Amino acid sequence: MDAAGAEELRKRIEEQRHWEQAEAVRDGRQSATDPDSFELEELVDGVRYYGRDEQVTVVDGRRSLVTYRLTKALVDGWWQRSNVRESVRYLDEVPTKSS
Repeated sequence: MDAAGAEELRKRIEEQRHWEQAEAVRDGRQSATDPDSFELEELVDGVRYYGRDEQVTVVDGRRSLVTYRLTKALVDGWWQRSNVRESVRYLDEVPTKSS
């Protein structure tokens, strides 16, 4: 195994150990492996961060491109999923007041 392969293996083992912190994983109430692991990007302060998704929607009455990110955090022994709004980019011009 080369250095790159060894690093990838180390990373996957670390991610699996992190997943197994949940009591629900260890006792079989939650999947033994993270079903979203293919999208996992980083582990920070016990939170699992996954890929981003963009959606065009209306925010504050304005057409916007909103970026969401899937996260999972341990809550009462379970991995709880959340979609966190990371950013909003308005796609229309700033509304102006008529005089």
